[in-house]
Amino acid sequence: MLLSLAATVVVGAVALLAMVAWIQRTQIYDFDHTTSTPAAAGLPTVRAVRFRSEDGHEIAAWIAPPAAGKPLLLSFHGNFANVAGSAARLGPLLERGHGLAMLLYRGSSGEGGEPSEANFAADARALYDQLDALLGVVVPPERRVLHGFSLGSSVAAGLAKDRPATGLVLEATFDRCCRYYAQRFHLPMCWLMWRERHDVVDKLVGVTVPKLFLHGAKDQAAREPWARDLFAACVGDKQFVSYPNGDHADLMQHGALDDMATWMAMRVR
Repeated sequence: MLLSLAATVVVGAVALLAMVAWIQRTQIYDFDHTTSTPAAAGLPTVRAVRFRSEDGHEIAAWIAPPAAGKPLLLSFHGNFANVAGSAARLGPLLERGHGLAMLLYRGSSGEGGEPSEANFAADARALYDQLDALLGVVVPPERRVLHGFSLGSSVAAGLAKDRPATGLVLEATFDRCCRYYAQRFHLPMCWLMWRERHDVVDKLVGVTVPKLFLHGAKDQAAREPWARDLFAACVGDKQFVSYPNGDHADLMQHGALDDMATWMAMRVR
């Protein structure tokens, strides 16, 4: 009986670990693989560029230089999306003269390579470091604003830790990604996940760059209390804007774009 019980426990543990491994391998990175061009996305001032990441892997980004005196947004999109739709939602900022640099993740938007937290961090640093050469103009750190939407907030937060910027915008963010998977699979994922954790709160320890949090009160994917926990843990100049009727991906329809522009204008003159 004891052997049978032990065997059951072992089988259950192996099955549980296999499920967690499956989640980390296939569920965290479920991007839209559709390829597109800036022109097809309605962004005539944007162009696609290719460059080498820190490990030599060729990656891509969509970029547009800012007008004189305007900020450039280094933006990182969320899961279940691609670069075209993600850049298009920021199009009105381009029309106001803002610049844009949006990374094409490995394994998304038709790009090859393995998506991972480490690879995204390396690719983001490479984009930051080569940005002036790619743009053909110099954009100093005091005119660079980092922006992350949902999963992309982890990439933006990591870049804020590694590189200087004048501001960090976290849209529909979370403190720890495992909380989403805990509610989705009804398992203690914050105990079980051993990789691809995207713990934004740990990345922002001691990071004093000014921060703007944008969140929908009706967000069921990244719940507002998680973002408020992150906000409370952050130091330095910070602001939290809650949209009572906002959900996870519709904040631009509730005034978030104007709030971003106003906040950036206060920091880039």
